Amino acid sequence: MNANLHLHSRFSDGTDWPVDIVRRALGHGLHSLALTDHDTLGGQGEFLAACQRFGVGATEGVEIDCVCPDLGYRSELLAYFPQHRYDGTAKLLSDVRDKRLAYLRMAIGGAKRQFPQADLSFEGLLKRKTSGRPEVSVEQLSFNKVDLFSYLLDLHLIPSDTSYRAFKKAYLDSKLLVESTYGKPSCEEVLRVVHADGGLVVLPHGGHEFNDDAKQLVKEAKRLKTLLDYFQNLGLDGLELYWYRNSQTKGINKIFRSEAKARGLFITYGSDCHGPGSGKETLGLFSGNFKGWPEGLSVPGAAVPKGPS
Repeated sequence: MNANLHLHSRFSDGTDWPVDIVRRALGHGLHSLALTDHDTLGGQGEFLAACQRFGVGATEGVEIDCVCPDLGYRSELLAYFPQHRYDGTAKLLSDVRDKRLAYLRMAIGGAKRQFPQADLSFEGLLKRKTSGRPEVSVEQLSFNKVDLFSYLLDLHLIPSDTSYRAFKKAYLDSKLLVESTYGKPSCEEVLRVVHADGGLVVLPHGGHEFNDDAKQLVKEAKRLKTLLDYFQNLGLDGLELYWYRNSQTKGINKIFRSEAKARGLFITYGSDCHGPGSGKETLGLFSGNFKGWPEGLSVPGAAVPKGPS
């Protein structure tokens, strides 16, 4: 089944609403999808309804920001819920989103001091983010630093050629706009909570930890083993084959496919699409023949989720 199981919508930092993602996926010959917004399951209702409407296989998912200080891991884990249950995960993510929102409000306050001539407000940013969809509640959305970056760009308060990385370094990492930051759950907690819901956890874009370089992965084989041993000891279920947007994709994925086979982990395929105009419009650039979830769980069609959204 041709699948792309790593997709983002406007419920987090994507540029498309879920229904638009599903509609466009049909044109790319995709038969199975997973919406994996950052730290929110808020778009799952719309996503599942769209998949059912267009006859596309669907799995509820989410990409959860998490950390392991001992390993220096500050990235994400993908969680999937083929059994349509995620009450515990939804509670964990609600707490995370509250922290994200508080940080964003403080950052907007800092931006108002930095750009006193501008009419900046959270309400203004929210209007942009929901883009004509006032029925979408704040509680469903996951706000992040990209939202502030895009908001300031739209108002022409920072140069149009500014990259997100440059913005983050100049305004956020420097603490120019806001002094505090927000904590993220540990990788151990994420795996525990997702598994308690009957969900499955996948390590995404593992090559990012090695500068998206297959040669570095080979050179640092010991560090790769340490990383994968750590997650497998916590109960990791799978590894993601990923679109790295460079010439290293095939080599990196070959290594992770081999690791998955040796460790008894399943594999998923994901392009990490964030939609048109995002710089990550990768919907049709990478997918794979996903053989289904383990333990007899087949890729389900759309269904009404039993967990809160």
